[in-house]
Amino acid sequence: MPLLLLLASRIFIWKVLPFASEDAYITFRYARDFASGFGLVYNPGERVFGFSSPPWTLWSAAGYALLRNPLLWTRATSLVADLLTLLLVGRMLERHADREAGGPSPAAIFGYFFAVWPYFGVVSASGMEMSAMLALIALTAALATRGSPIAGVALGVLALWRPEGLAAAAVLGLGARPRARWIALAIAAAGIGALTWYFGSPVPQSMTAKAALYGTPGPWAGRFWWNWVLPVIDTKAQIEGGLLLPFAVLTGPALVAAVGPLWRRRRSALAFFVAACLVIWAGYALLGVAYFYWYLLVPLGGVAALAASGLPRLVRSRLVYAAAAVLVLSCWSVGYTLYVGRAQNEYNGFAQTARLLRASARPGSKVLLEPIGMVGYDCPLAVVDETGLVSPAVARRRLQGAGWYTDTEAAERPDWIVIRQGVLASGRGFAGFGAPFRSSAERDSLLARYQITDRIGDGENSLVILRRVRS
Repeated sequence: MPLLLLLASRIFIWKVLPFASEDAYITFRYARDFASGFGLVYNPGERVFGFSSPPWTLWSAAGYALLRNPLLWTRATSLVADLLTLLLVGRMLERHADREAGGPSPAAIFGYFFAVWPYFGVVSASGMEMSAMLALIALTAALATRGSPIAGVALGVLALWRPEGLAAAAVLGLGARPRARWIALAIAAAGIGALTWYFGSPVPQSMTAKAALYGTPGPWAGRFWWNWVLPVIDTKAQIEGGLLLPFAVLTGPALVAAVGPLWRRRRSALAFFVAACLVIWAGYALLGVAYFYWYLLVPLGGVAALAASGLPRLVRSRLVYAAAAVLVLSCWSVGYTLYVGRAQNEYNGFAQTARLLRASARPGSKVLLEPIGMVGYDCPLAVVDETGLVSPAVARRRLQGAGWYTDTEAAERPDWIVIRQGVLASGRGFAGFGAPFRSSAERDSLLARYQITDRIGDGENSLVILRRVRS
């Protein structure tokens, strides 16, 4: 039944969200350029490590080469990954978690939650790499604890998957045989060496830019990573955390109840899977990493497995489980409005911007903007990224303080600018460190060189498209 529900929920989300998340299109542009023979670049000739997952980007390039449709390819991959996660973690819970008489099994609790909770389906459909990463952690935990001859390969790929994957692989390596560790080390070293040779650094520019612009303020400022497991109301709760908060009365005690029994089985695949997920969660929480919704998937997968193993120790009444099921189902009404509305707002704004630029701008023209996903994928333009994900010079300049936008425009001389109305009106940056302008006069001087051609949307987050008319 969980497998059928998972398939139904994922296919439903595919139908109501016919496009990927904005950030996925950054990876898709890298993948298309690589498959088309331009190299692993976002802008031709610029070797910038602007994506987070080398294996996922190369896998997306294979999908583009085969189907010319990276969205379909990545969604199909994520669907298979979710099925694998459900089967592997369910099997781990059946083998290593205690089942109490009179209630559902831990495997069933995890299976239904993973299948039906709308967030998991939305991430699976997003085109991002996190669903595949969760499945890879589960698979690697199973292979490593069984002493499989391919465990080392899985460990090595996981270490290269994302920066967090290195921490997860280190945890899972404790349960692997020495030979597997050496194979993983060789694969990771080869991958890191190749990234360093090609990009000049094995650290993604996307990670460096986000850490610099959004900061790492620590566990209290970043409590949105963990406050949803405590039965305490906290106004600083992100969207997913707010939806999870009603479960905290059950999940918080369940996590505590599960630790002791799982510690006694600490050499099990379940223990290593949970530990690998939670070490990533701990890193996010301790650093106060900026919240992006897809980051939560791996920590939530580990929390869900651990809570499922502890919940039967606390609750036997089927009425409580029935109430929890109703709560999960009721979140679809909120989740549908939330996720579909957010995706449509992104698509309507960013995709319309892409259509206008594709119709008006000459191929090869330069554009300065912040939403570089859909615009970058749909338009054959040279992109200057105001966040610095693919433009390291912009990220460095932003750290120097006010006036970064004006200085970037002067250095890059973009033919087009896409900027939010709120930035123009207030002079404050949309996100991250540094004021765009030193003064309103500086802003007006910049705008005098451009002509507004279109406005998309309403309010301060609406997008304003400007074309250069003066030198």
